[in-house]
Amino acid sequence: MLGAAVVGIPGLYLEFSRSNEIPGVLPEVILPSTEVETPREDDKDAKSKELEVETVPEIPPKKEVSSEKPSRNELTSGTYRPKMFAQKAECADQAVELGNIPSIQACDEVVSTKIDCGRFFMFRPNHPDWLCRCCAPFGEEDGPSSDAWNVYEAQIPRLKELGALPPTPAPIDPFAGLPIDGDMRPKWLQRQDELVLDARPQPFGGIIILQAVLTDSRSTWGNKKDNRKLENRPDWLRAILATNRAHAKKHGHVMVIRASPTEPQLPDWMIKECGKKSLQACLKMNERETYNWEKHIMMKDYLLSPQGFTHVLMLDADAALVQPQLNTLHRIAEILDTKNKDLFLTNEDWLDENGARRINGGLMFAKNTKFTQDLFQDTFDAHWAGYKFLSKPRIGTKSLRCTSNEQICLNDLYYGGDEHFTSKVIMASGKQYNRGAERGGEAHIDDETTEIMHWMGGAKATAGKALCHGIRDLTFDGPQGYGCKKM
Repeated sequence: MLGAAVVGIPGLYLEFSRSNEIPGVLPEVILPSTEVETPREDDKDAKSKELEVETVPEIPPKKEVSSEKPSRNELTSGTYRPKMFAQKAECADQAVELGNIPSIQACDEVVSTKIDCGRFFMFRPNHPDWLCRCCAPFGEEDGPSSDAWNVYEAQIPRLKELGALPPTPAPIDPFAGLPIDGDMRPKWLQRQDELVLDARPQPFGGIIILQAVLTDSRSTWGNKKDNRKLENRPDWLRAILATNRAHAKKHGHVMVIRASPTEPQLPDWMIKECGKKSLQACLKMNERETYNWEKHIMMKDYLLSPQGFTHVLMLDADAALVQPQLNTLHRIAEILDTKNKDLFLTNEDWLDENGARRINGGLMFAKNTKFTQDLFQDTFDAHWAGYKFLSKPRIGTKSLRCTSNEQICLNDLYYGGDEHFTSKVIMASGKQYNRGAERGGEAHIDDETTEIMHWMGGAKATAGKALCHGIRDLTFDGPQGYGCKKM
């Protein structure tokens, strides 16, 4: 752009040239041509005296930048800078709601005064009315995604009187609050499993009941208020475990619980599908699926046990044998023998017609044969192989792929029509042997045509009342026993 500007200032004429102007650079100032008058000697002397009186201002020394974290006083006096830890996320473990606090800095200040808070907190700048919430110590990582929240790292030092945070969380006993036999642990137990009861009349063989109680991130099987205090298990879980223990004792079975998942939990193909997520986040995302696959590991472990169990029952931890007067597992074993089958599964016919064609993986009863030993090795190996397929399954099928949950894997085998599988398996009615408690199913708890009740999903909350305070106490412990005592 070409042009010129003339600025009139009393006693001075300035012309700003705009030719060849560069953005961000001040325009050149062109002064008019004038003759400079030579000062007289007496003027020089006067000017020298003026300069002697004037003082030249000192240039302040350059301030050095400290690498140390600002003090509490500095941070609260106007130099606060928020530090984002995780955008669009929540704490994995929230500790305290600190109220409607107007700013990130104000939230940080309150966090620094609370003993229950770690060094991270949740805040939503556009909606402080959603409350300032601090993460529990070590509860900041791998929290759920959320468009409503950000997680910030605390900048204001924790009050000295609160003490330092512990370096690592205290270890958790996964069997806390479970009905474990306190005597010497049998050597034949697999992995880290624990014995609930061994009521066999002989030291070898017999029927074993397996239940996996794996503490999940949603605290379904633990303590909703504090997932680290497992001794206070939910009443429905205690009632179910006590009921199954009573059944095992009455009919001479073994009962074993697994409370820790087998490591590693994730095969390579699942880790790759998680992309850039951390391993912890990947585990949490696939938690339900990997915990369900643990049931097939348990089946394999005890079918191959040197104890030589004749039959192995894998039962979800929210399912119970509800007819103590009936030896349900012996009855199922007789059905297998009569029909020359090895594996007893159940459908969901208690739901609808579609449910009648769908396996429910919450109950698997296997006669100990080469087929069942091979089957549960094959299904888990296929899960581990992922999309590569298991090319030579032990059970004789051409190939096997199990990239979804274990229930779908069995369903595909059964309805795929491969005789290597279907010739060995019974699909029985869930109404009798694995009935859901929802949709009025719990009303059948005193009906002998329902021998196993399954409190899935939201129905869990009613199990304690049904088992402890129905027509009869199915735990046989009384109101102050493990299964029915109020915690």
